[in-house]
Amino acid sequence: MKRLFLSVICVISVLSILVGVLAWMSWQTPAWYAPPDFSDPMISKLAERAEYRFNEELHKIRPETEIWAIRISDEAMNAWLAGRLEGWLTHDHEIELPPEIHNPQIHSSDAGLWTYAEVEITSGNPRPLGVQWWVWVDEGNLFIEPIAIRLGKVPLPIALFQNIVEELREKVADVEAMIPLLDDRSVSVIHVEFEKGAVVLTCTTRLDR
Repeated sequence: MKRLFLSVICVISVLSILVGVLAWMSWQTPAWYAPPDFSDPMISKLAERAEYRFNEELHKIRPETEIWAIRISDEAMNAWLAGRLEGWLTHDHEIELPPEIHNPQIHSSDAGLWTYAEVEITSGNPRPLGVQWWVWVDEGNLFIEPIAIRLGKVPLPIALFQNIVEELREKVADVEAMIPLLDDRSVSVIHVEFEKGAVVLTCTTRLDR
């Protein structure tokens, strides 16, 4: 009986330690997650320059047969996300970033694109939530699929979010990999490639007739 009692105590102790470690890990963020301060003139200038260069590349006059590419670094994108995302959503799409989501950031690698943000799972209590995505283009349509989810550094089964995943698939099922321009042209994205620290878009520019 004494041995059984000691075994139960040991099991409870191990479980308590495990729960404590998981709770601690759920508050941790990956090393790359460090939202920049948009009030820093260097950060705001980087975001402005990145947006300007992206628009400049999109609007260049090119032959329709030309295949071109643009590389977007994580550093530039995260500077833009830190201060320009909310205004872009509100102005261009008339939608708002959900108030429960704060400081979204990205990290690119050849294994896909990680997005992390501080999410208020309970009111006033934000925790880091990360989703790893795989994005690709097929027959002119853009597809996006979550391949991993983490609460802090704790992996969560995607099966727990199956309904959300299915809704996402339905919403992006008919999304064209195309960016309309201000004139009579559009940019078609024909390939999305992830590399360490950057996303590379391979595109063509076409005249819409």
